[in-house]
Amino acid sequence: MSNTGHPDDVGPFVGQNSESLESFKDGFNVGGRAGFQTGPWRLEGELSYRRNDTQNLQMILPINRPGMAGNAERHSLAEMANVIYDFDLGLGLPLTPHIGGGIGAAEVTRNLSNRFGGTHDTVTVFAYQAIGGLRYMVLPSVAFDIDYRYFATTGTTFTSTNPDEIRSSYPTHNVVGSLTWLFGTP
Repeated sequence: MSNTGHPDDVGPFVGQNSESLESFKDGFNVGGRAGFQTGPWRLEGELSYRRNDTQNLQMILPINRPGMAGNAERHSLAEMANVIYDFDLGLGLPLTPHIGGGIGAAEVTRNLSNRFGGTHDTVTVFAYQAIGGLRYMVLPSVAFDIDYRYFATTGTTFTSTNPDEIRSSYPTHNVVGSLTWLFGTP
């Protein structure tokens, strides 16, 4: 992930554009969904929380220098509306593939403290996701889903303690397992 900024009035790089590369450790994603299904279509509302600790932070402009990534993290709370389509393969198996997508909003928080300053800010931005996975019908009223979800937001702009603005993106790759209770099934 690339972060860009422009220090306005404090620090050694006043008036210069800066850019850093930041990588994250594997994190976690927890949440819940509720919705309804009509034929092969599922419509659902989703609330999810994601968190990743920073693994590495490296300034590359205006000079190349390592950052201090200790205790840095990024997390989000997202409210999504999803549409998912289940494919009936006609094989009589209790396993169906599905694809879908969703849109919504995410509150993204960036926490970073190091010798060059820090960022402790939360912004709300547009969020979207692509979904692909498999559903296994354990019982007629219970399903187990395993999904890959690519979740991302539009660009985020955080205010740092310097006080410059830090602009970055927030893409995540998620493997999600879920147990679903289907109401109204025989």
